[in-house]
Amino acid sequence: MTSDNVKIGYFCMEFALKSEIPNYAGGLGVLATDILKSCADLGVPACGISLMYHVNEDPKTAFKPGPEFKKRSETINIHIEDRNVKVGVWEYIIKGEKGSVPIYFLDTNLPENKRWDRDITKNLYASDRYTRLCQEGILGIGGVRMLRAFGCNNVQTFHMNEGHAAFLTLELLKGLDYKDEEVKEKCVFTTHTPIPAGHDRFDYKLANNVLGGKLPWHIKKLAGEKELNTTKLALSLSKMANSVSKKHCEVCKKMFPDFAFEAITNGIHLKSWVSDTFAKLFDKHLKGWQNKPEKLSDAVNIKDQDIKKAHLENKKKLIDYINSHKDCFPISPKNMKKEDLFDLNTLTITFARRFVPYKRPLLLLHDLERLKKLGSKKLQLIFAGPYHPDNEFAMEVINQLIRRGLYLHGEIRLVILPDYNLDLARLLTQGSDVWLNAPIPPLEASGTSGMKAAINGGINLSILDGWWPEAYALNPKSGWAFGQEILKKVQTDQDKIDADALYIALEEVIDCYENRPEEWHERMKRAITLGATFNTHRCVEEYMEKMWKTE
Repeated sequence: MTSDNVKIGYFCMEFALKSEIPNYAGGLGVLATDILKSCADLGVPACGISLMYHVNEDPKTAFKPGPEFKKRSETINIHIEDRNVKVGVWEYIIKGEKGSVPIYFLDTNLPENKRWDRDITKNLYASDRYTRLCQEGILGIGGVRMLRAFGCNNVQTFHMNEGHAAFLTLELLKGLDYKDEEVKEKCVFTTHTPIPAGHDRFDYKLANNVLGGKLPWHIKKLAGEKELNTTKLALSLSKMANSVSKKHCEVCKKMFPDFAFEAITNGIHLKSWVSDTFAKLFDKHLKGWQNKPEKLSDAVNIKDQDIKKAHLENKKKLIDYINSHKDCFPISPKNMKKEDLFDLNTLTITFARRFVPYKRPLLLLHDLERLKKLGSKKLQLIFAGPYHPDNEFAMEVINQLIRRGLYLHGEIRLVILPDYNLDLARLLTQGSDVWLNAPIPPLEASGTSGMKAAINGGINLSILDGWWPEAYALNPKSGWAFGQEILKKVQTDQDKIDADALYIALEEVIDCYENRPEEWHERMKRAITLGATFNTHRCVEEYMEKMWKTE
């Protein structure tokens, strides 16, 4: 793709390319990458804009882009406070069925910059407000300037994936004589965050100091009177904004009643997440599924024994991985017996998400006696999530998992897997029997990990939030739903009610797995059919129809 052919600039703070490349924190980066992979498959003239994070100040241990990255010769300058900061760029090419899509990673870790300016792009989502503001200025303002430096002068749509990229509107305003309507014609916005704390706000004094000369005279009308709200700025200067599920759309309208939202539910890049075993099975029975996901609707016609065989191959890889990491069990490895290890025939339920309060990682363990009664000798549980030693809540979850795992020892196996990354995510979504999701509604905007499990025959056991109300309504036999009630009471009441609903559903799940194998395999096939809808090819096609200009 030549620079003149780029019509869509897709701006995002993170892209999840590989486990060893530290440019992502979670689902936002995974989705962004899947979107651009589908663009490459469909021949959509897009490019990505992000930042390159070097992680460590020491050149010996800092992340160094590998051979898959090309160092471009172009550089731009951005004025921060009273100084010019030089910004370089790395290019990464995503190759697809009908073309290729570049992602440009902006980088301030250059010898020409002062030490503190080199470290602007040190860590993803810098915790201090000053550095975060600098990062977002470089992403938005710097990203637009870098596209111009490349000769990408025909970009018709600037897509802000979350408010982190909102400052691109300031650079566009400057180039269009501060005509809001002309900027709006060029911009669209996706929000993923259903809680106020997830939307960046900056003190105007700080913003004026850092981005001096960049803030327009009417910034408070665009971004808020008291603070500079990047989400409001993006909404004010976009022709269209979208939520990432139908339920999330309702939340967005309540949070930002002055703006309209289109519901475009997230998806996954199927080829990236389906296992080799299922890919071969689909190639045999559903020819062309990779480029025509709708063919997955015919997965119901695949023989049960073929589905079972493919899943057991994946499950064995997962079980072998778990049993080779004995230090991840609650009990000491030296005290372990053969029966303490995971086995292939036991129902395996996975909770793999960030350990944050609203995701409720301990809901399944709410009533240990009831869980033990339901699942004794019938269950093995996997908990996985990225966490940091400085995160008090996450560390308390780990401690509780260890304690409760010890309490369940001998009755229900439990393992806690650290270092949750892309490789482990694939192993878990491909090998788990059941994928558990238990957030406090309506705080799960979408959630794509359940889609990844489903395409591999994994059955979702999920509260009705995010994407799951749509999937469950589309095909109730594709999994189980629980916790329909949303209470306006104290948190403990909600947990108690939802845990009770979860245990009722779990009893049905266990009985189906143990006593109704034909129904279980039918549910696995129904889960696979969800891939016909919940994929990024469909998502990109909706963007093309409703949001992106590519004439």
